[in-house]
Amino acid sequence: MDSSKVGSFVPVHDLTRRDAFEDSIFVSDIFAHTELLAAPVFDSANERTRPNLKVQDGCNNRCSFCIIPSVRGRSRSLALEEVLRQVNQLVAADYREVVISGINLGRWGRDLRVTGESSSFEQLVRAILDHTSLQKLRISSVEPMDWNDALISLMTDSPRIAKHAHVPMQSGSDAVLRRMHRKYRPWHYREKIEKLRSAMPSAAIGADVMVGFPGETDAEFEETRRMVEDLPFTYLHVFTFSSRPGTPAATLPNQIPVRIARERNRILREIAAEKKLAFMRSFVGLEVAAITLNVVSENSDCTWTEALTDNYLKLKLQGRHDANQWVRARVLDRADGQLVGDLQSTFYSRKVASN
Repeated sequence: MDSSKVGSFVPVHDLTRRDAFEDSIFVSDIFAHTELLAAPVFDSANERTRPNLKVQDGCNNRCSFCIIPSVRGRSRSLALEEVLRQVNQLVAADYREVVISGINLGRWGRDLRVTGESSSFEQLVRAILDHTSLQKLRISSVEPMDWNDALISLMTDSPRIAKHAHVPMQSGSDAVLRRMHRKYRPWHYREKIEKLRSAMPSAAIGADVMVGFPGETDAEFEETRRMVEDLPFTYLHVFTFSSRPGTPAATLPNQIPVRIARERNRILREIAAEKKLAFMRSFVGLEVAAITLNVVSENSDCTWTEALTDNYLKLKLQGRHDANQWVRARVLDRADGQLVGDLQSTFYSRKVASN
């Protein structure tokens, strides 16, 4: 490669000249990226109901199993004004629930301090409540150390925030968490989950858990199993460790045999299934709030409209109903991993009072 081209500016039109740069390799520093440009993403199955707005990207953590910092760069946030602009655009387009997400969502704003903008995630959430008329805000995954008392109180007090907390756990073993380079200890994690459940008895609380991390002994897995069993989770995402080239974990000794890791995965999934079933049963006979999706199923006996409750349970609603409506439904039963209910009322106010 011609060294004279290294580090020099290349006009866009020149990139079309294959003969000029055939042997060149163009690179950039992912860690030098300081801005985030984002637009809402729509799940085709739930179109017109629940757009996902990414407000943060990248990560400053260095978990030993994770390749994200190398491919996504440092944590960077979508500016507050841009978040509010996009949420207001979605509201104007008649969307009634928006999911905000990020690679390390709870770190939103930390990189914006120099601009004088809001510098904490709970300030972002409050700004959305105060400066938009969004009916329902759903918060995606937030790391345990970012579930502070202010955020928990805000979620508890506002009917406009979905009662749904996803809190990555990864392991219930202190030794494993240290090898993972996670920044919290099992007792910290337990305290956060217990606070969430105490504040919101009917909230969905979920977690990511990894099994088969290098060196995970039977005793260390038992610590994780016991914590999963003890804590009031309503669902789990259970992952089996998979080595990622370029990560510290890929070179750790004592890699766990696949058959052992898969068995540990099965054990946790069975516990999670029992917890989810018990949680769903607790709503039979009660009324729940849910947003209708655009999926309708029919058979010779009945027509059903799919919906998602405020606390993240799938609901089959008797009859055909327009998508994107907030409704109250009475839960009649549960079947096939879903609640079954009938419509009690539809509620929708174009202007929602600020918190």
